[in-house]
Amino acid sequence: MPADELDALMTAAQAGDADSYAQLIELTQHVVRATMLRDTADADLADELAQEAFTRAWAKREQYRPGTSPRAWLITIARSQLMEHHRRLDRDRRHAHEVVRAELLRHRPPDEGGRRAELLAALKLCLEDIGEDHRQLLDLVHGEGLSSDDAGARLGIRADACRQRLSRLTRKLRECAEARLGGPA
Repeated sequence: MPADELDALMTAAQAGDADSYAQLIELTQHVVRATMLRDTADADLADELAQEAFTRAWAKREQYRPGTSPRAWLITIARSQLMEHHRRLDRDRRHAHEVVRAELLRHRPPDEGGRRAELLAALKLCLEDIGEDHRQLLDLVHGEGLSSDDAGARLGIRADACRQRLSRLTRKLRECAEARLGGPA
């Protein structure tokens, strides 16, 4: 479709015409999604980011300047969503480290001979090896204070399966830290 027609659809959408915006989405979604897919290599994430970008673009439609490329404007918003997603992941990873540290400190006797610092260092290394789904589970239970049942519901996991996963993850982290320290922590 010629750029003039896309610009006309975007101008109509700026005026609040939802049908014009829907047409614009239909004509540009493949480009926005392909851009996100190329940058993420994850089809589900690309779809999610593209959807968020279209939603954000609708909310910010008055910021569009007629005469510029609606396609480029949408791709810019999508890339902004991607950067925000990466920042959120980095923040969540840092937060998971702090959550585990706080949990260890809560259940440990006073430090004897600097063992706690060694344990935390070993645990941080172990946390780097766990997957994103496990990191999310730890953050929900230890960071947000949800019960394992509520965390399971949020993650789409049965309550009993969530409790088992949390138990296995805790055991795995403990064993990993002990192995790195050369004996029981």
